[in-house]
Amino acid sequence: MKKLFLLLFLLAACDLQEYPEAEQTNRSEILIYSGMTMIEPLMEIVALIEAQENCQIKITYGGSGHILKSVEVNQIGDIFFPGDESYINPLRESGVMTESVPVGYNQIGFFVQPGNPKQISADLDHLLDKTLNIVIGSAEAGAVGRETKRILNQAGIYQDVVDNALYMTTDSKGLAAAIKSKTADLTVNWKSVGFLTRNVGGMDFIPLPTEYSQKHPLVMGLLSYSQHPELAKKFLQLASSDAGRGIFRKYGFLD
Repeated sequence: MKKLFLLLFLLAACDLQEYPEAEQTNRSEILIYSGMTMIEPLMEIVALIEAQENCQIKITYGGSGHILKSVEVNQIGDIFFPGDESYINPLRESGVMTESVPVGYNQIGFFVQPGNPKQISADLDHLLDKTLNIVIGSAEAGAVGRETKRILNQAGIYQDVVDNALYMTTDSKGLAAAIKSKTADLTVNWKSVGFLTRNVGGMDFIPLPTEYSQKHPLVMGLLSYSQHPELAKKFLQLASSDAGRGIFRKYGFLD
């Protein structure tokens, strides 16, 4: 890997975070496991449900691979919401996820510095350019890395891109940080990342050809471990309603 600088997901296993801080109340409480990219729309829906149901909702978030492992190891919680539906399949097969709803989709593309000073196009061969600083996601850590690997394998260049990359990071947040810090000239990330409040104006998005950039359903589901399944179901209902999908649309997860 270029410059022998490798940031693998194992170095960032602590990237799982909790939001908001837990407070001691007598209200019913549910726990949501969420991928990194969906936090802002998720918090809008949390605010609506907390006001409507007088409940408390906690979110543990990070790379989709990490949150899946947390569900499997901890065997607690109410809702699982990864960045790609493929992470849900093992839980469906084992019976841990009992029902699910679609709320939008994720779609991958290039992110470059504002104004695209390097004149990068949607050609995947830019990822092989040794004059560019490239950062990609780890396929073992999260959905964006897994999708990047799928696309680059399809093009037959995955290992060459890994060898050319400055480093690999765990999730969409790390990829956005690489652009915003001007460490990277080019990253591969979810389109919705550019809609997040903290990123608007800090990066430009370049869509990839449709033969590579598929729309991947965003699905959230109810876990069999839920202590408050009826409350969790109300959350799923709102998230998948017209109002909920309107929130996801605002953040680039629809259209």
